[in-house]
Amino acid sequence: MSSPLLVLRVLIPFMGSMKFRIKYPNLTLFGISIIVAILLMYFGILDMLLGNLGSFGYLGALIAGILFTITFTSPIAAVALFYLGEHYNFLVVAGIGTIGAVLGDLIIFHLIKGGVTTEIEEIREEYKEAHPIHGHRERHRELVKLFHSRPFHALALFMGAIFILAPGPDEVGVAIFASYNVDMRKFIPLSLVLNAASVLIVTWAGHSAV
Repeated sequence: MSSPLLVLRVLIPFMGSMKFRIKYPNLTLFGISIIVAILLMYFGILDMLLGNLGSFGYLGALIAGILFTITFTSPIAAVALFYLGEHYNFLVVAGIGTIGAVLGDLIIFHLIKGGVTTEIEEIREEYKEAHPIHGHRERHRELVKLFHSRPFHALALFMGAIFILAPGPDEVGVAIFASYNVDMRKFIPLSLVLNAASVLIVTWAGHSAV
């Protein structure tokens, strides 16, 4: 038996018996997705895959709405919504795009609230145990109290709403709402109103360009 085959025969059972466990799967997946998105954007693959969204009509509006909320695909989605607003009924395009944007926000909200924030909190707690702050503990407690105070809470949620309202990616705004554990029944109508205004601006600009 050749030496490469012998090595494989030894390694395969060994590899099959190994159990790989990722300590922070959500953060790992989040990091990998960012790297993949950067590579796809760098090599122009995103442009190639999503550049024809405008040719899919109202279905394209729904897909563009979802992608409108994500940093790396937001510019392409904005161009698609602009084009659709120029060639189709811009109010219908805006309505469908808004539904897509809300779906995009819900995906982001679920990912952040369901796993990422929990794992970040675990890392923070582990760091606190490994690096006791001793005399600074009181100052840290006061900062946490300030972060959860009503005025700061209101200001943070207001800034989150501004991030979602502004045409473009929503991750920062959605992350703020998720970190404050905003109830889904409140978040959905708020996302609907804010995204409706944001998407309408883009589609109306396309309509006005006719």
